Amino acid sequence: MDRKYIVVSIAILLVFSVGLVGFFLVSDGLPDGLDKTLEEHGTGEGTEPVWTAPLDYGSNYLSALVMGIVGFFITLLAVYGIVKLRKSVKDA
Repeated sequence: MDRKYIVVSIAILLVFSVGLVGFFLVSDGLPDGLDKTLEEHGTGEGTEPVWTAPLDYGSNYLSALVMGIVGFFITLLAVYGIVKLRKSVKDA
C-alpha cells in the first residue's frame, strides 16, 4: 500500500477521534430526531426494539471511538475490494 494512503487514513482517524469529542459535548442528554418524534407522539415508550445493531456506538467515548475505527476499516476494505475487482474486470 502506498505511503500517502496510510497518512491520509491516519489523518481521517485523527479528525474522527477529535470530532467525536465535539459530538458528545453537543449531543449529551439530547434525543436524536427519531427519539424526539416518538416522545412527541407518545409512542415507543416501553416497547422493545425489533432489531439491535451489532456495532453499536454506545454512550461513552471509548466504545464510540472503537466502533468508529472498526466501521472505518470495514468501509476501507470494502472500497478497496471493489476497486481491485473493478480493475481486474477492466484488465480482462
